Amino acid sequence: MIKTSTQNELIQYVYDELADDACAQLESAFMQDTELAEGCSDLLMLQQLLNGAAKAPSERSVQNILNYSKSLSLQS
Repeated sequence: MIKTSTQNELIQYVYDELADDACAQLESAFMQDTELAEGCSDLLMLQQLLNGAAKAPSERSVQNILNYSKSLSLQS
């Protein structure tokens, strides 16, 4: 199991926020610890999925909101 401090370092590594010396140490640790390397790989994949996530509502959601708003104005 990966320690919490190491998980935090992995997140900083993925987002390129880790100091250069700590980054080099972590990359060295990847060579010796396959579980750590897999954890980093998983985080990189999740980062890519999050970056590709929809950032706008669907047209159906917008229409539902507009229809609801119209129904409220008709009731007044």
